[in-house]
Amino acid sequence: MKEAILVVYMGGPSSLDEIRPFLFRLFSDRDLINFGVPSFLQRPLAYIISTLRTPKVKPQYEYIGGGSPTVEQSLKQAKEIEKFTGIRTFAGMLYSRPLLEDVAKEIRKFSPGKISVITLYPQYSLATVGACLRDVKRFLGDFNLKVVDSWCRNDSYISWVKKQLISELKRVSSPYVLFSAHSLPKYLIEKGDIYVKEIEDTVNLVMKDIDVPFEISYQSKVGPVEWLEPSTEDTIVKLAKEGIKELVVFPISFVSEHIETLYEIDVEYRKLATKLGIENFIRVKLNPTDRDLIKAMSEEAVRALREER
Repeated sequence: MKEAILVVYMGGPSSLDEIRPFLFRLFSDRDLINFGVPSFLQRPLAYIISTLRTPKVKPQYEYIGGGSPTVEQSLKQAKEIEKFTGIRTFAGMLYSRPLLEDVAKEIRKFSPGKISVITLYPQYSLATVGACLRDVKRFLGDFNLKVVDSWCRNDSYISWVKKQLISELKRVSSPYVLFSAHSLPKYLIEKGDIYVKEIEDTVNLVMKDIDVPFEISYQSKVGPVEWLEPSTEDTIVKLAKEGIKELVVFPISFVSEHIETLYEIDVEYRKLATKLGIENFIRVKLNPTDRDLIKAMSEEAVRALREER
């Protein structure tokens, strides 16, 4: 029986021309962001927001090279997983090319007997993992799908985070660690979404043997709804008032570089921290093809294939 692995992610605009289409697809997804309007108004509102937001974020993408590297890095991760497992691995994006709908056609031509589906979101949320799995079932629901819901406690993943963090901690004398996770609308958590718990579990496992003070914050809120708190921006302000001079920031919910890491943290938050008197602001750079990370995703994908359920 032929087997396949499908890596799924939301994606990102790889060029300036892709910014508005990406944002429109993202804001049109009612499962990701519900604006609290009747469903028939979701897409028109998404069109307005994406049209207004595009010229605001375009300079940011220009600053980091003309587009997000996340799709390119995601495709490299898929190739590395294929090398590690020896199993044909595909990668599809929800909101940017290569779109999952098109990748599903390639998978149909390959015609595997079983497909292991893993997202590039270690921590489960209905808005991220849930949206990815929803679309996988939409395009490939007639296949035998073996799904990885969450892999945030995988030992190799924890090792990947810890290794990169410790490397940066060696550069400072009195560090304080801030784990900055991508934010989510508050209403999802109030409905029982386990994302915050998954983030906390990951951080606690990482910091189990590291005797350094730390806390968790949330970044990248967009749209007219309430988002998770505390925000990373507010937390940096608080830490500066508390006299923190050396701050090490780990973008904990990410497994590749994004506009959120390369611009929001590296430029905006760094500027804020410096202005407030934080003398040493370090953002942990992410290695998307490090062996520990590839091993974590490969282990989870293969385990799902072998499970009888």
